[in-house]
Amino acid sequence: MTDGKVEPATARCSNGPATTAIRQRLPNILIVDDKPADLRLLMRVLARRGYRTRTVSSGKLALRAARTEAPDLILLDIKMPDLNGYEVCELLKADATLQDIPVIFISVLDEAIDKVKALRVGGVDYVTKPFHFEEVYARVETHLRIRSLQCQLAEQNSNLERLVAERTRELSNAYARLGELDRLKNDFLRMISHEIRTPANGVLGIGTLILDLCPASEEHSLYAALLEQSALRLRNLIEDAALISDMDNLTMRSMVAISLPEILTDIGACHPEIQTSIEQSPGVATFPLNGYHPLLTRAMESIIQLATCFSRNRHRVRGALRVEMPLLRMRLELDALSLSSVQVAEFFDLESHVRSASTAESLGLAPVVAQQILAAFGGTLRLVKTAADAGYLEASFLQQQFLGEAAKTAQPAAAFLTDQPLADARKTLRHAEPIAASGRQQPRFA
Repeated sequence: MTDGKVEPATARCSNGPATTAIRQRLPNILIVDDKPADLRLLMRVLARRGYRTRTVSSGKLALRAARTEAPDLILLDIKMPDLNGYEVCELLKADATLQDIPVIFISVLDEAIDKVKALRVGGVDYVTKPFHFEEVYARVETHLRIRSLQCQLAEQNSNLERLVAERTRELSNAYARLGELDRLKNDFLRMISHEIRTPANGVLGIGTLILDLCPASEEHSLYAALLEQSALRLRNLIEDAALISDMDNLTMRSMVAISLPEILTDIGACHPEIQTSIEQSPGVATFPLNGYHPLLTRAMESIIQLATCFSRNRHRVRGALRVEMPLLRMRLELDALSLSSVQVAEFFDLESHVRSASTAESLGLAPVVAQQILAAFGGTLRLVKTAADAGYLEASFLQQQFLGEAAKTAQPAAAFLTDQPLADARKTLRHAEPIAASGRQQPRFA
């Protein structure tokens, strides 16, 4: 440091918590010494460098002055009559509003034990008398700069915490909004699936009545088959919408131990037109799988049907069941997957139009429902394209210990449309009452 006047550090941290703002002004230095000559000397040499100084002659006055206007730095003598410098420093460090102010001790004591004690009570530096002015300048300037950097860091931390808090609030609000939108979507689906039953049954009943009035012919048989197929798809669509809207309640039913091979055997018995050939690895039969049997059966049935939609032979499904702890994987091979990779990626999205433009169009929302059922029990359902028209459909299931404990009671989602005799359709037309039943109808396979 030269003898010429230098620009002093001007950043000053305000009192109070570390996250408060930084004030920009000339540093304020409090000089504490019971010797008037030393006070005047230090005040003169520091003022020459542009610092603003205050002087007091006792420890008690020093504490009062610091609490009245907190300084940026304190030069503190050790040997004073009322309170010595060590005691004053301890009291400063015990005050939350003053504890961060750097204290430089000034004393005629130059023993190592004195310097060590000064540092232990909270001092940041030690200058021995008689003063060397350049040393005083250097130490004061260094600690003011350190203090300035600490204040800048405190403000940056404060700003960062504020930004994090704001971002957290934004994310929380966005999450709450998504939850509300999801609830509204489910409420809408539930309302639609309920309110559409009566007009749907009316339309189907009128169609049946019109066909009854027509004479038997080849065209009559064709139209009757088309009406039956459309009625089935409409009923299944309503049922699927109700399932999606009430999935949370349905998955809270009592869960029991389930054997996936047994479910596949039952599905094969219900669909003798589909020849299933699924190789099973050791451990599949004893894999610990828990779930709600009707829902998982429904999901597996839809998965088998989906596999036939992407197979050249619509009456045969080939695949394998493998245990890859903690997962049980079922992979069904596909050889007529004409979708692109982009279409495959969005196939299970509820709003996607890919399903209606694919060979799985007849299944309606069933693939989406199957995926959501598996997800509700900790599993996954993926459609994967490998090459050309080849790919596979993969369902994964978690071990029962990963599923948690389900609640034991829940209300059924809704009563769904099923086939009815023509007399019931006529009754519906007369009384405009909704038709309710249970069980999903199965589409015919070509």
